[in-house]
Amino acid sequence: MALIGDEDTIALFKLAGITKSSPSIEAFDEFVKDKEVAILLITYEYAKKIENKIYQHRLLKNFPIVVEIPGKKKVEKEDSIRKMIVRAVGVEIEG
Repeated sequence: MALIGDEDTIALFKLAGITKSSPSIEAFDEFVKDKEVAILLITYEYAKKIENKIYQHRLLKNFPIVVEIPGKKKVEKEDSIRKMIVRAVGVEIEG
């Protein structure tokens, strides 16, 4: 796996074991050519900047799979833990 995103997101995923990462969208071309990368994670903010390139890649190649994930800015916008739980579980929690 590889990751393109902001420094905080990269630090978090390094704790999860991802060793290939970059805070630059220019790394996209390098990662999609890397035969060791099966899944390329990219934060929404970065993906938006190169959405046409990602679309072309998805049309022409099966690997690596490009997965868009929320980054630091998206997570900071969450109103509360309660809303995150409701969104994840799909059920309002009383209490």
